[in-house]
Amino acid sequence: MDFYHRSALILDSLDAKKGSVKGLCMAEAKRGKFGKEGEAARFLKVIVEVLKYRPHLEHLLATSDILTADPKLFVAPVWADPPAPKAGSAASATKALKAKTPKKQRPIPTPIALATVMVHDLLFAKRGLTLPKEHKVRKKLEKYKPAMDKETEKERKRKKVSSNEGLQIPLPDVVASAIEGIGKGKKREMNERGEEDGLGNVRWLRVNTLKWTVEEAVEWFENERWELLDDIEALLSSESKKVFCLDAHIEPLLALPLTVSLPSLLPYTDSRLIAQDKASCMPAWVLLADHLRAEDDEAVLEANSSVVESFEAKELKTERKKKNGIRILDATAAPGNKTTMAAALAGEHGRVVAVERDAGRFKVLKEMCQKAGCKNVTPMNVDFLSIDPQDNKFKNISHFLVDPSCSGSGIPSRLDHLLPEAPEEEQKQRIRALSNFQLTILSHAMRFTGARRVVYSTCSIWGQEDEGVVTRVLAKKEFQEKGWALAPRDEVMPSWERRGVPEECGGDKSASSVPLHFIQSSKLIRTNPSSAIADSVVRALPEDGTNGFFVACFIRTVPEGYSDEPEVTTTEATEADESTTTTISHASRQEAFKAKARAKGGKGGPKGVVVTPNAKKEKVPEVRVLKKSYEKAVKKGVPGKKAAYLAEKAKRSKK
Repeated sequence: MDFYHRSALILDSLDAKKGSVKGLCMAEAKRGKFGKEGEAARFLKVIVEVLKYRPHLEHLLATSDILTADPKLFVAPVWADPPAPKAGSAASATKALKAKTPKKQRPIPTPIALATVMVHDLLFAKRGLTLPKEHKVRKKLEKYKPAMDKETEKERKRKKVSSNEGLQIPLPDVVASAIEGIGKGKKREMNERGEEDGLGNVRWLRVNTLKWTVEEAVEWFENERWELLDDIEALLSSESKKVFCLDAHIEPLLALPLTVSLPSLLPYTDSRLIAQDKASCMPAWVLLADHLRAEDDEAVLEANSSVVESFEAKELKTERKKKNGIRILDATAAPGNKTTMAAALAGEHGRVVAVERDAGRFKVLKEMCQKAGCKNVTPMNVDFLSIDPQDNKFKNISHFLVDPSCSGSGIPSRLDHLLPEAPEEEQKQRIRALSNFQLTILSHAMRFTGARRVVYSTCSIWGQEDEGVVTRVLAKKEFQEKGWALAPRDEVMPSWERRGVPEECGGDKSASSVPLHFIQSSKLIRTNPSSAIADSVVRALPEDGTNGFFVACFIRTVPEGYSDEPEVTTTEATEADESTTTTISHASRQEAFKAKARAKGGKGGPKGVVVTPNAKKEKVPEVRVLKKSYEKAVKKGVPGKKAAYLAEKAKRSKK
């Protein structure tokens, strides 16, 4: 009965709008004394099936009159602490010492929620009620089963359906495919938010470049006899389960078949690979596009340079990189996927400040960063809106990632379609409130002194939360005076075809209120400002093989607060020497990986010599180390035994 009580509590929480289906299932599974972490999938399976049949189950409860005929049947017992020991005994003294805080009383589910869950299992679960045959509740419930079966048959005839599945809530095709395996015994991995990391027929895995490189990842898969294919289309049409490909838009992203079991991949278990939807990777990739281009240009410049740098020059260069490393702030960091990707792209010299106000989500964020090996992340358990944009602690932060709370309408696996729809006016009010909050937090990020690049993203498909917020920000005189503008398409995943919706780019004010110079170098601006805004932003939909998503990038051409003359950047130096340098593109790197795979014979073919990209530095000869240790020991006047031991060992090593 305990499992049914806890499942009913999840239903009550859903009715009270205390969270999402998956979030509440995971929370109940982790509930301290009463829960086990492995129960999340079981809770999710039961709750999803109950929600599918819920209208019919409520109809059966009403027609059978079971709640009024036997009112005590579904009243859960009150969970009280055991009786206190007698005063003066050793047990009472021990209990008094341990009782630092009073225990919270366990919540009790409502009778209708408990009845809904148990009647579902009685009628529609393959195994029926998971209670002993002699259990009194089971015996009483089974008396009502014939009448309920008869009523179910009547409903099938009335709705003209041939099976019980026809009595379920109808779902859109995209949502139905996203949750197809839930409740049917198919094991699906979930991330820390309780969402599946795969959508459609593709599972996306990001190479954690803090621990691995893309080349090393490709090498590992090939050594494990996986086949590298050219593109997603080839992967989807392949009958083999051991195939993968590189993403065409985001470099450290790999696509694998959805059927792959993540725990079976060693790089996934040690966080060299991180399960992350492609759309979720877009914000960090767009945010650091300028930084990555500069790094590529610098690498090419160094490779083509004939000047041999001294050891001192290299040390100075490294120190300068550490001092001038990119500084990033993630305004709403939990659960941490975007934060860890930004940290990986920023590299060892970059720094990320991860801000999260909720204590529970902050704990998840820290665990995620630790698991991913992000030593360059500083988590902060504060409200981003409470931070003063003029605070000197944040003056060097130039890149901001803003992914605020949204309706989540772009995530099919959120299962919102299984819940009763709120009245239309209530939905409009909710979207309006979310849009206002998103505008507030985005505006706050753009007010920071050192900010020069801000990426705004949502997992929503509603224009009011996406293009509407962008247009309202662009229309603010405050940001026009500071020199903020939308980054051109060339800097925002230019090869991604799906862009913004021009009709949605008016927001609450028409796009004509946005000055023409406020949208960077767009060919469309002269004829259609709305189309120019739409062309500068990115949209993704489930039909693209991802979750629904929106990304916009704002840049400030003349950053406020910069008093020093800017140094000549690596990009400028590269442009000055175009005759001797060539930028390596993502497409070129992909072709190199594929050519290397073909040269080895492809899947199962002969393997060449594995070349390690970063060769380890030669160790200092042991003789020198011992000699130095000996001299140091003698110089410091180390007495007898240690000095004699080091001297003797140094002599033997020379022989």
